[in-house]
Amino acid sequence: MVCTTHVPEPELRRHVGPDDVIRVVVPVVRQGLLDWLANDQRAFAAAEEIAGHVADDLPTEPVAATAGESDVSLAIRDALATYPAEEIVIALSEDDEVALDRAAPDVVRGRDLFDGIPVRWLVVR
Repeated sequence: MVCTTHVPEPELRRHVGPDDVIRVVVPVVRQGLLDWLANDQRAFAAAEEIAGHVADDLPTEPVAATAGESDVSLAIRDALATYPAEEIVIALSEDDEVALDRAAPDVVRGRDLFDGIPVRWLVVR
């Protein structure tokens, strides 16, 4: 599961079952230019905090919950290098959906970027 925002527990429970095996990755997407130039620790810490909250709200114990690359596609590829996923769930806010569509249109439009692994979208309102 790749999240760019906190997903409320009821929303998670509608999409994730107690028998699912999940790795949570939160891309460091809210990193400002000055953070990137000087110290990206704040954005990284915020992403790890969201990952922890999502992991705590899952109906199952996650394999891992970590921050990932700011590029969502790269964050997914990095996770797939060490975790054999059967499905990719991308959870994001409506604002992030618009931003992601501009930054990574291939991901949003569902092009086969991840070796045939199905991608499911969860837009958090």
